[in-house]
Amino acid sequence: MSRRLLPLLLPALALTATSLSATSLVACDPGGGDSVLADSHDWLDREVLVALDDDADGVARMRVQKDFGLAEIDRIDALGIARLEIADGREVGQVAALLEGDPSVRYAEPNYIAQAYSTTSPNDPYLGYQWNLEQIDAKGAWTHGTGAGVVVAVLDTGVRKGGRDGITNLLAGYDFYNNDSDPTDGDGHGTFVAGTIGQRTDNGIGVAGVAPGVDILPVKVMSDSGYGDINAISNGVVWSTQQGASVINMSLGSAYPSRTLEDAVDYAYSNGVTVVAATGNEYARQVGYPAAYDSVIAVGASRYDGSRAAYSNTGTGIDILAPGGDTQVDQNGDGYADGVLQETIERGQFTYTFWEGTSMATPHVAAAAALVYAQGVDDPAEVYEILTSTAQDVGSRGYDTSTGYGLLDVGAAVALASSSGGSSGGSSGGSSGGSSGGSGGSAGSDDGGSTGGSTGSGDSSTDRTAPVLSGVTGDVTGNRFTIEWTTDEKADTYIDFETYGMFGDDALSTSHSLSFTGRQGDTYTFDLYSTDAAGNTGTSGTWQISL
Repeated sequence: MSRRLLPLLLPALALTATSLSATSLVACDPGGGDSVLADSHDWLDREVLVALDDDADGVARMRVQKDFGLAEIDRIDALGIARLEIADGREVGQVAALLEGDPSVRYAEPNYIAQAYSTTSPNDPYLGYQWNLEQIDAKGAWTHGTGAGVVVAVLDTGVRKGGRDGITNLLAGYDFYNNDSDPTDGDGHGTFVAGTIGQRTDNGIGVAGVAPGVDILPVKVMSDSGYGDINAISNGVVWSTQQGASVINMSLGSAYPSRTLEDAVDYAYSNGVTVVAATGNEYARQVGYPAAYDSVIAVGASRYDGSRAAYSNTGTGIDILAPGGDTQVDQNGDGYADGVLQETIERGQFTYTFWEGTSMATPHVAAAAALVYAQGVDDPAEVYEILTSTAQDVGSRGYDTSTGYGLLDVGAAVALASSSGGSSGGSSGGSSGGSSGGSGGSAGSDDGGSTGGSTGSGDSSTDRTAPVLSGVTGDVTGNRFTIEWTTDEKADTYIDFETYGMFGDDALSTSHSLSFTGRQGDTYTFDLYSTDAAGNTGTSGTWQISL
């Protein structure tokens, strides 16, 4: 359950129906992240392994943890060893040395990183925190190569040179936002995206990239505050195509269609370029542009557990999910929020940080496309077919407007490309090479992904009945309130506040519950939504909470 806390408070709950509509949506942009403390040694950051003397009891163990400011993460009972977390920024080696001086401690040491002696097991020390690479089986893809010789254009806020890790191969790019030859990133967004694709890997430093052998072509089409215009973006698409890019990554978008931008991505596609773009982070039931265009692969975001992240837009046209993260939870229990970890700049300085968003998901697919190109597949329609036909089905069976064809499996995609010799022979029907909205490369029905809409699968027997919501109630405990309702079939759970936007999750159930905190004296207007496995959405209408 993804539950986000809002600045609301409900000491006395009054739910009343109203004719008001909730239209405001809140974007889930990364902004800041949870930075990883850097020890720059071959051990896990903030962890120490401690063995107590044989006669030490539980009281001694608790005293050691308290005296040294440590928290237990795990324990090997048979050996009397505890895996402890350092709560502050102290260096691991220093803490281990101090622990060695305690009379109850037999020994203390860093939690060293081991590696398999294989080229497919990089020695980057923070690789263990990159759950996203494991989720898409990047190591499986690396057995076939790392994308050497393939050019991936990153249309974003630019890319910053330098950093302890850096990009493996960074080409000279261009700045279409300021119309000069310096595409330096002053924001961090583009550097993060480029790192996910082509971070220097197996260098004993920091993190890894999905396709570390590719050449990154930095194309600045947005300002250092993360805003751009259609002209700059379209110029960037055409120029990247003319510069020989095989893949274009656009972790950007708009709610408004543009003929100019559509012509630009169609131009790239017709010249053999795979264009990949983010669906958007607005909790909306409409894929943003350019992701919605047929010649573009539309990428939504997954969480650590493989489900779609709540902020990730849905609707006809979504093609595939990839790791975008959820910084509200720590599902893998590694002590950090489940964002995507990469090296980038924050406040002008290089750091390793966790961000979330469809912006973070998109470069995984762009990198996967590059790895497929490296196997000799140079037709964007065939690249699309390979990526979608090998995706792991995580939503309703087959294509759906919430998760597309499923979760990216780059290991399976590259294996198929390697064995096909340029002919995928897949069955997902993505001959259009982009946002098909269903099988056979068609756009699907006009109402797919909207209230009462279909999945866009092209099957006349598809379920088109939206779930019916009923039994809306509220409950208060302390400074938290809970909204509950039921549906007549299994569906997901969403609430759309007029002021704060939409919150919810993808867990299919007939009983729905979301909890929030609030502020006394305010009135909040909201709509309730639930979407079934076929993509049909029902709503309860608009309600108000008066505190």
